[in-house]
Amino acid sequence: MKKLQIIVLTLAILMIVVLLSKNEFHQNIEEKEIIKPKTKSVPKQELPKVSDALEKIDEQEIKRNLEYLASNELEGRMSGKKGNKLAADFIKKKFESFGLPTEYHKFPIRRTNPGPKNELGDDFTQNVYAWIDGNDPQLKDEIVVVGAHLDHIGYGPSMSRANKVLKIHPGADDNASGSVALLEIAEAFSFLKGQNKRTVVFMAFSAEEMGLKGSLHYVNNPLFPRSNPSLSKHIFMLNMDMIGHLSKNKTASFDDAISSADIGDLIKKLNDKYSFAKKITLRGASGSDHAPFYNKKIPVAFLHTGLHEYYHTPRDTAEKINYEGLEKVARYGFELVWEVCNSQNKPEFDVGSFSEMDYSHDHGHKDLPFEEKP
Repeated sequence: MKKLQIIVLTLAILMIVVLLSKNEFHQNIEEKEIIKPKTKSVPKQELPKVSDALEKIDEQEIKRNLEYLASNELEGRMSGKKGNKLAADFIKKKFESFGLPTEYHKFPIRRTNPGPKNELGDDFTQNVYAWIDGNDPQLKDEIVVVGAHLDHIGYGPSMSRANKVLKIHPGADDNASGSVALLEIAEAFSFLKGQNKRTVVFMAFSAEEMGLKGSLHYVNNPLFPRSNPSLSKHIFMLNMDMIGHLSKNKTASFDDAISSADIGDLIKKLNDKYSFAKKITLRGASGSDHAPFYNKKIPVAFLHTGLHEYYHTPRDTAEKINYEGLEKVARYGFELVWEVCNSQNKPEFDVGSFSEMDYSHDHGHKDLPFEEKP
């Protein structure tokens, strides 16, 4: 009997110990759930500003890129020839280095200007596109285009104003200047990390010198918006062609009010900041890649610092470029496009003043035919 009592007492003590242990375990769990570790508050990272993006448009980088595009290695960037393909590849890789998706857009051409090596070349050439999607669900399918042609005329003699001299025409101003500005604007946009409401597309056209073939190909075969390509979704096109000779006597020209009063208002607003642009010249000029867009009733602006004696000659070389001025024009172009991308309302086309632009390759200077010797 005594042994039994001892066994019962021992079991009772064990049960009490088990119950106390369980109670302590649950209490510890509850305390752990209540007492949460302190976390450090991470300050919200500020998005890059437009003023910071403007600093990405850099004179020295402009110079390096232009010197390559206008170098003898590229042999005047004639459409269908090796030098043109090197230029297109260079521009495409630059776009990709900014983190942008890219695409070639090929189309047929006729072969011309074989040069001293009698290079047959291809019977096609290519535009190069890069883009940044808009971030606004309501506006992202509206397309803003920034364009410049990458080609020139190779060795001539076709399209040359140098009395049929068979020599490399570097095309530093026409249009390596616009091409490098296109790259700078793309880099500035990429720096802003998709803050644009509308989709912006950067287009480097080929075969402009052959009659605006690259831009005509695009307006007849649009690739944007990517989900449902339609030219009706394109709300603005900025074209940059020969913008490397800014001076007191040659100011940047802008086609504005003839296509959209809204674009005209944005230009006037920017002219308060950029003194070089206060004088608007060459209103109504056609003969460059904005014309096919305008004729499809899309608002346009055209940046162009005027013709000069080196135009379409072997003397259009890199050392004659005003790089400081080119930087200013590129920054101006960036701000104009940024405003359009982020405006609440899209610019309206001025149907009342519409008069179809011709496609004569003269940049609006009908008094300077190619055959005239400077």
